[in-house]
Amino acid sequence: MHPVHSQGRAWERLAVALLLCAFFGICAAVAATALQAAPSPLALLPLAIALGLSPVLARHLPRQLDGLLRAHPVLSLLWLALAALAVARIAGVALFMADPQQPQLSAIWYDPFYVNHSCFSSYWKAAELASAGAANIYDSAHYAGNEGRFKLDEYLYPPPFLILPQLAASLGAGFVAMRALWFAVDAALVAAIMLAVCAWIGGATGRRAALLLPAAWLALPTLITMQTGNFQLAAIALALLAMLLFQRGRDEAGGAVMALALFKIFPGVLCAYLLFCRRWRALAWSIAFSLLYAALAYAMLGAQPFRDFIGYEMPRIASGEVWTWMQLEGLEAVVAINYSVPALVLKLRLFGADGLEYRHLAAVALLWSGVVVALAWLAARRAKAYSRLELAAVWLGLLGLAAVRSPFVPDDYALFPALWLWCLLAAGQARGALRIALFGVLWLAFAVVMPIGLVQPRHLPLLLAVSTVSQLLALAFWLWPVLRRPAAMRIQATASASPAAA
Repeated sequence: MHPVHSQGRAWERLAVALLLCAFFGICAAVAATALQAAPSPLALLPLAIALGLSPVLARHLPRQLDGLLRAHPVLSLLWLALAALAVARIAGVALFMADPQQPQLSAIWYDPFYVNHSCFSSYWKAAELASAGAANIYDSAHYAGNEGRFKLDEYLYPPPFLILPQLAASLGAGFVAMRALWFAVDAALVAAIMLAVCAWIGGATGRRAALLLPAAWLALPTLITMQTGNFQLAAIALALLAMLLFQRGRDEAGGAVMALALFKIFPGVLCAYLLFCRRWRALAWSIAFSLLYAALAYAMLGAQPFRDFIGYEMPRIASGEVWTWMQLEGLEAVVAINYSVPALVLKLRLFGADGLEYRHLAAVALLWSGVVVALAWLAARRAKAYSRLELAAVWLGLLGLAAVRSPFVPDDYALFPALWLWCLLAAGQARGALRIALFGVLWLAFAVVMPIGLVQPRHLPLLLAVSTVSQLLALAFWLWPVLRRPAAMRIQATASASPAAA
């Protein structure tokens, strides 16, 4: 047996396995802490077990990892440092999730806004209100207070989404424990699906994409969105998982997963893609499970939340009333970090453009919806020519473009699909100093979240300029895999145009 393939010297695989086990072990430890009645050292047992299993996992990792340290010592050590730092940052956020009285461990510990912000608080409060039979769970008056140190967010999702926080609440624990459990499940789910996508891509490209994933987890958008508990990242990951299942012919399972992603609405762009691809079974199962989840929510919560959503919340969303707060004086910094395409109207107004008003947001949103559907049609026409890497990149590009159709998409969770796409596209690139530098700049553009809790009026021009450049780069990055012809089509066109072919 070749020495680098011997089990005793598979140091690279063991290092990767240790880091993977540490990540998932941290998630399991946070979940165990959340489910315990009182803090206990036993909560660390899942982490210890996970680390103990790392040699077993190492034996199942690709043997192509063996010898990388010898062949590429600088890159290997740099990757090890970045991956270890990403796990350490997740561990810090995990401790803050388990104990909200440790704000120094949060993703941006110096920004009071993010330290005291929890999107999960809206899910928790809405589930509590629905269970109690409260009148109109969408009324902002219900969300005027705090949940511990966290200011309550307003609930904006359709009623079927409440199935998920209702399941969490059924465990009988309080907000702090369920906030921690939500984080643990969310982080483990998203990471597992990201790895599954890399495994599905396969080959050297899939391995490189997997090795680049720590770059996405080290970035602030991922860390902050995990900390705040927004469902955005899970919705994107679930949509990708559904597409993988559809590709494998498992339409029933894919439909069940896609219907979960559709709680967030924008993954519906992939349903349009399925429609244009004439994937009737996949589309039918997605619709069927969406109806099933709606029926389940109706059985759990009754008719009132549905009446509230249809009669009160949907008209407010359609008219844009839900987001009229963006016009308020003093919230210019929030507008600046808004990566929504319709909100470019407000950004241009901050830049000094005349004639643009809030009422134009609806027209831009409608126009952008048409653009995204057209792009889904274009991608569907080329679907058979795409490689697996190109397919995954196109799905992520469509999701990123569809997500920014909403009038308000803050930079933290807006940039996650760009970071994930970065891992895939960087893995598929040929080596070269210029390409490495370009992708390094792109990562920096996507990895930063503005600390808006510290923004003073004098900082607004810089904040507006940096965020707008980052937003435009993200839009171009999502458009690139969708608009670019598949490699197979480019090769065929080149062969047809060559003199030999003529």
